[in-house]
Amino acid sequence: MIFRNVRLILLSVFLLGTFTRPAFAQRGPFAGMHTWQPAELQSDLNTLVSLLRKHHPALHRYCTPAQFDRCVDSLRATLDRPLTELEFLGRIAALYPLLGDGHTLLLPSGRGDSGISPMYLPLDVAWIDTALYLRCDPSRTDGLQAGARILAINGMAAAVVMDTMLRRQVRDGHDLSYPRWILDRWFRPYFRFSFGQPEHFELELEQADGSRTVMLTAQPSDSIGGRCPTDQQSGISLSFHVDSSVALLSIPTFDRVTLPKMKSSLKDAFVLIAERGIEHLILDLRGNQGGDPAVAKVLLAHLLNRPFTLVAAGPASGPAHPVKRPYQGRLYTLMDGGSFSVTTMVLAQLELHQRGPLIGEESGGDRTVMSGSGKTWTLPHTGMNCTISTRQWLLVDRKDDGHGVMPTHPVARTIDDVIQGRDAAFLDAIRMTTEHR
Repeated sequence: MIFRNVRLILLSVFLLGTFTRPAFAQRGPFAGMHTWQPAELQSDLNTLVSLLRKHHPALHRYCTPAQFDRCVDSLRATLDRPLTELEFLGRIAALYPLLGDGHTLLLPSGRGDSGISPMYLPLDVAWIDTALYLRCDPSRTDGLQAGARILAINGMAAAVVMDTMLRRQVRDGHDLSYPRWILDRWFRPYFRFSFGQPEHFELELEQADGSRTVMLTAQPSDSIGGRCPTDQQSGISLSFHVDSSVALLSIPTFDRVTLPKMKSSLKDAFVLIAERGIEHLILDLRGNQGGDPAVAKVLLAHLLNRPFTLVAAGPASGPAHPVKRPYQGRLYTLMDGGSFSVTTMVLAQLELHQRGPLIGEESGGDRTVMSGSGKTWTLPHTGMNCTISTRQWLLVDRKDDGHGVMPTHPVARTIDDVIQGRDAAFLDAIRMTTEHR
């Protein structure tokens, strides 16, 4: 079950096609985009529903058949006028909360706005719990301040913007940590998915020196990229801290396509950990959206001292065994909403085996059961790409509560952490190591 990286998925909206239609959205944020007639949209919706009913392994895990049918009927009633592809996406995304499956994705083809240069809000936005902020210093001369709270965008209250975008985002079960994590990192493109691309953005802000309203002109991605530092890693990293008794092992993905030779890299890391006599290991799985279960088993084989079962029932099930000399020092695991899919499988085992504190935020994937092995279909009229899960995994034999693995030591991010580049969860883990030395 390899999860398709969200950042790569987002690129699909920028692809330009050769598709033509006689009808276009005439004005507003969807101006110039192709529109489809109600009959075409109804046909695409029917195709999507048919595919879900035929292929999804747990269509009614989080909703009853009657609830699903009522939602579909309500969607049909809204398809009574021509819509652009993005507007249609906004309608059918109402299925996400019912499906509760972060591996089933509805994505625009990009051909509906062929020839249009995507335009975005020219500032980076941080999504912190229930508020929006300017993430980093935009190096402007107009007095905008890093950490300013966004009260409204183009007359829409920030709460309305956030509620709309959150309802239209994938998630596992009832857990909102994964959609919040996605929207925090890719707010601008997902804002476009939901609200189109206005020519200007009027922001109502609350800053340290008072409230103010600013008008910004939308810009293409190549003119606003790189303004804020990235927190993404290029590969597995191992570093040593404090008095060299503490090591930090960061694993950004379990995907062997993204990072080849992952198994050997993990083995080499634990050889070095053993040679250094590391007593405290901080394992950073934040933002790790999953990958290959076989790689996850290699990691757990070095961390657990008794047989384990990554998957209780489903693909990749069956017992696995620890290596001859697993790491037996203290373990501290960092996690957040981006800890998804196979990474949640790892966290579920660490939780089950009580292998040290889990620090940070609720994981993005369901801690009990999840779907995956998606297959992609194209809707006949709009050309939208629909990736639908076809298989199911039971991680641990327990009742599903629709939530991810919960941290034993919750650490909530603040806007001050973001502005100052402070890693509160890591600092909390370092503090814990000092209590046991």
